[in-house]
Amino acid sequence: MAEEDNKPQEINPTAKSPSETPVKKLPRRAAGAMPVVEIKDDLLVKTLQEKFGKNILSANEINSQQVLQVEKIALTKILLYLKDNATPSFSMLTDLTAVHFPDQAEQPFEMVYQLYSIADKRRLRIKTRLADGETIPTVTNIWATANWLEREVYDLFGIHFDEHPDLRRILLPNGWKGHPLRKEHYLEYKDNEWVEENLQIRELSSDSDFIGKFE
Repeated sequence: MAEEDNKPQEINPTAKSPSETPVKKLPRRAAGAMPVVEIKDDLLVKTLQEKFGKNILSANEINSQQVLQVEKIALTKILLYLKDNATPSFSMLTDLTAVHFPDQAEQPFEMVYQLYSIADKRRLRIKTRLADGETIPTVTNIWATANWLEREVYDLFGIHFDEHPDLRRILLPNGWKGHPLRKEHYLEYKDNEWVEENLQIRELSSDSDFIGKFE
């Protein structure tokens, strides 16, 4: 063994331990800002733009996520193509949800489809806009997992899916009025007819005797 290996290592008393080393902070973006970069050199996106033309409204990378905004009229054809014919193919629907923008009067709702290619380990987000009260075709005939996801959107946003096999509430009880994820819905607890009728909650007077009632 070399003599150098047996020599005790010198310790610098002024050196900082790893835990004391200051962490380099990333520059902070302005509140609400998110980098949006147009997708230009992606073969899949180019193929979609060539095949569906103006029905592909935009193709951007947002926060490292590829996002395509499409016309509702071509939504079903685009999703079918992505599942069965695209390279790579997106065989999995990982999520389906909606967003409400009440300040955008003409099309205040946005449907969001999160797709995943198992073979290519790639994600793709498809979005389309809706007017209030406008219906949208179900995609349960493309991905069976859309069944409960569409019911959740129907329950919480009030969006109707044409030809859904079992479109009914999934979280809230039948007879509940309103859709909690619409922005005009009250955030705080609000008594309503369903609560009054089914839970029989009654306001107690301030002079009631509560001794021993909650022990």
